[in-house]
Amino acid sequence: MRGRLSKYYLLLFLLVVFSQSNGQQFPLTSQYVVNPYSLNPAFAGFLSTGEFFLDYRRDWTRIDGSPLTVRASGNARIYADKMWLGGELMMDKADIFQRFKGMLSYTYRLQMTENQHLSFGLWGSITQNLLRVDQVNADMDDPLLKDLTRIFETTYNAGFSLIYTRNRLNLGFAMPTLFRTEDAYVASNDNGFAFEQEYIFHASDIIRLDEEWQLQPFFVWRRTSHHPSSIDLSATIIYLDRVWLSGLYRNSGLFALGFGTELSGRFVINYIYEIGLNGINSQSGGSHEITVGYRIIGDRGFSFEKGKKKKIKTNKAPVRKYPSSAPNLDQYKFRK
Repeated sequence: MRGRLSKYYLLLFLLVVFSQSNGQQFPLTSQYVVNPYSLNPAFAGFLSTGEFFLDYRRDWTRIDGSPLTVRASGNARIYADKMWLGGELMMDKADIFQRFKGMLSYTYRLQMTENQHLSFGLWGSITQNLLRVDQVNADMDDPLLKDLTRIFETTYNAGFSLIYTRNRLNLGFAMPTLFRTEDAYVASNDNGFAFEQEYIFHASDIIRLDEEWQLQPFFVWRRTSHHPSSIDLSATIIYLDRVWLSGLYRNSGLFALGFGTELSGRFVINYIYEIGLNGINSQSGGSHEITVGYRIIGDRGFSFEKGKKKKIKTNKAPVRKYPSSAPNLDQYKFRK
């Protein structure tokens, strides 16, 4: 039993260290390289008029009961090229600890000039935190555990964001957790169910190298109140808008390498492998993340550009063409 409990204590220690070093309340993801909506809901509609993504992530593969995260997200246009509705479902599991989250978002895009846009995102979320006491291999007759099988708490929150776009340049700000939960105000709280306010700033651009190659640098800064900041620096090289290779560095001492492809302009597949460079992360076995997606209309390419406007057909009468053998006007003889 001691061996079993020791594993839980080690896992809990790793979870605390990981969350403190990254300053995050929810598991980090690198899928925003191909699914920017997962980073900021105001990105809805940037790559297509509608899309759906599934994401599977496994952290610390050398540790039994290590974190497992599954996400499903999507968004679709509801009015012209201005309004989108989207949502996300997330399940995060680390042995006896589980978390479920649902989110519904609304995005509005304002066209400022021909090549400048301002996008606003607003969303609400519900989160359920669960501790499976019944799965602990311990003496359940202990007064502390007797008649106690689960500890759970449900919280509600909201968030907002905005993105300024000029040509291919994107500058964004978001608050995924707008309100602090009541437990966050209690200094003695140690159940891990409290939520602090979060802030995200990101910047990205597309640099066209030639007719076939493009480069996308991406910068992401995350900060949770009373926690250290997390910084991502990444670069993605894109070939013909269909194949890409990504590299990412995180200031917590993590490096990631990913690659992906877009099939038939609609189906997206992406894989990312993360490995720690120092500390506990270097001994954890790394993390794997697989993302698959489908874009309803994939005519905007990988570079966040607007699709070309279709030519409008008119009802003008066709111009009559005469055969080349028809005589010219000066060949006719007129009577005086």
